[in-house]
Amino acid sequence: MILEAVTTKIFSMSPTERLAQLFSEFPGIGRRQARRFVYFLLSKDKVFIKNITNALLAVQEEVLQCEQCYRFYAKDKSSSPHCPICMDEHTDHSLMLVIEKDVDFENIKKADVHAGRYFILGGSIPILEQDPSKKIRARELVAEVSRATKEDGLKEVIIALSANIEGENTTQYVKKILEPLSEKSGLIVSTLGRGLSTGTELEYSDSTTLEHALKNRS
Repeated sequence: MILEAVTTKIFSMSPTERLAQLFSEFPGIGRRQARRFVYFLLSKDKVFIKNITNALLAVQEEVLQCEQCYRFYAKDKSSSPHCPICMDEHTDHSLMLVIEKDVDFENIKKADVHAGRYFILGGSIPILEQDPSKKIRARELVAEVSRATKEDGLKEVIIALSANIEGENTTQYVKKILEPLSEKSGLIVSTLGRGLSTGTELEYSDSTTLEHALKNRS
């Protein structure tokens, strides 16, 4: 009933209001900025709008999500449900870097400071959150770490989250849920070192900072 009410409300709006409502659901986008996007699009010609529409459809059709690390990757000719990094024999499968989102992966990959595999949590845990497992891929992480320690020779999980309050809270939660596996299999669970200053978003960290943070992990 709630979903029906929300859907009815959206489609009772004018086209500009409806589009602004959709834009406002993007991370970090407020109502005012969402309306600016709408009026920007209205000022463009039909070719521009068509290109955006085609790009959105292509993303939906040609981008997959890896069943092991949960990152998004471009579909290729192979039929594997796993991304190239998880499938690459040159990837160091003894190391797993746990990060919050895909843009963090892109920054770390560009910096070329990690030769192992990844796991995308898909979010972070706010302070005082009553059900942390709903905010991140907690069960999926435990299942994948358990599988990887048995099948892939995983020896260390590096928790690489932003150096802010939510990042620290999420780090502590991830360490807690991985503790039984650590005690059972001898798995090392480490965190980034002091290369990251307090308040730093991993997404915006430079390659030198990331390299020091990984080398000084504890």
